[in-house]
Amino acid sequence: MKIYNSKYIIGSTSILLPIISTAQSIVPCTSGFGITVCNVIDNTNRVLNMLNPILFSLSFVVFFWGLSKFVLNSDSKEEIEKGKNYMVWAVLALFVLVSFRVIISFISSDLGLGDSNITPSIPQG
Repeated sequence: MKIYNSKYIIGSTSILLPIISTAQSIVPCTSGFGITVCNVIDNTNRVLNMLNPILFSLSFVVFFWGLSKFVLNSDSKEEIEKGKNYMVWAVLALFVLVSFRVIISFISSDLGLGDSNITPSIPQG
């Protein structure tokens, strides 16, 4: 079992190593021909940025769906539990989405990558 796990870790690391090594590139993707790793990362980032608001909206809808099940079906224990489960999973999804966004933002601003907010300096007269 340990041999299988180590093979899995080594294999996945060797596959992901090119992505990790290009993650620190500040230069935008400018190659016009073919599919490069930079283009794949850029397109993946665009897709994730488009999915993030959709997932936020979906988790809010699930939360309010659970809240409505909890309130409107207060006579049934099963429906109350279903409503609680919906609300818990929605809050957990919101927490994961927000923490993912904060961690990525912190890392990118700390390393100087991506859209970091740069405070303008005040000229000394």
